[in-house]
Amino acid sequence: MSTTAKRTTKGRKAFMAATAVAAAAGAITLPVQGAAAAETGAPQACAIETLPIPEGLRFTFVTGMSDDGSVVAYRAYPADHGYERYPLLYADGEVTEVPIPGEDQQIADVNASGDGAGFTFLDGVVPYAWRDGALVELAAEDGGEANGINERGDIAGARGQYPQVPVVWPAGGEKPVDLPLPEGAGSGTATDIGEDGTVVGYYEDAEGDFTPYAWDADGTGAHLPLPDGVDPATAHAYVSDLNGDWASGYLSAPGLDGVGVVWNLAEGTAEVTGLGGPVAVSAKGTAAGDAFPHAAYQDQGGKPVELPGVWDPAENYFGDRADQISADGSVIAGNVYAGEDADGRHVLNAVVWDCD
Repeated sequence: MSTTAKRTTKGRKAFMAATAVAAAAGAITLPVQGAAAAETGAPQACAIETLPIPEGLRFTFVTGMSDDGSVVAYRAYPADHGYERYPLLYADGEVTEVPIPGEDQQIADVNASGDGAGFTFLDGVVPYAWRDGALVELAAEDGGEANGINERGDIAGARGQYPQVPVVWPAGGEKPVDLPLPEGAGSGTATDIGEDGTVVGYYEDAEGDFTPYAWDADGTGAHLPLPDGVDPATAHAYVSDLNGDWASGYLSAPGLDGVGVVWNLAEGTAEVTGLGGPVAVSAKGTAAGDAFPHAAYQDQGGKPVELPGVWDPAENYFGDRADQISADGSVIAGNVYAGEDADGRHVLNAVVWDCD
């Protein structure tokens, strides 16, 4: 990880931000055995659009998207390679700046109304909401992080630095509501929240491994299953995205080094994808991630399908990546390699693929 990682809390920042943090350091793709060997289908003829880059900034990175694909959250990086970031929202061809103070700022999720959830570093992690065009610092004991938001405006995240307690900030409420963790959990984080109040996330055990977890709308928690043949004692997994009955994230286990995994919450199943993790998921179970060096998506039961980039794949040794997918699967957002800047550092651009 880059030097940015030393300023993060353990838990989600120390691991889930691997793509965002590594991007600033010069690498974006996690080592993936399963996805690297995956057979891919024919490239999809999706239209690719590069999101606007504010003047004077050099590098952009997608951080979230509304479930309908109408609003994309991304951030721009300064030319001097400093720690300050510039969170942005893109909708209907217009860019809105979100003036979050601090360093390593981001809007982690956004809904179709343009309201968002995010965090920053100000002597620790501090949670923020973007509501009706105004920035609101969320109430939390000793800081925390806001990771997911639904259309009603409920926000899922965590309070504290480390250990953390998973919480929900109800729409219109001021105080977070704690979510219970199972016995033996040292720290936990809620990463996304559905329209029915279902929350997904993970907790960390005494050995530092992550275990995927979910809570019903009433706060009742339960473990999520791992794919067949995966031993929980040797696995490291978390959930990062929720879309309808589908959840998705990351799995590392013997023989499965950094692969994307999807869960069907209604059926209680978990499946390994042919994509590098973590992956996003649509409400139909389509996963979005990468089949290095291409960004890619994968329908249920299908092969990974490559998405177009802007650089010759033979020279793209950083790799493109899809990080978000709409509920219907027609809009995908992510990041593509766009060459090097004047200092010889790689450049990524935030993009949207329209696969309608």
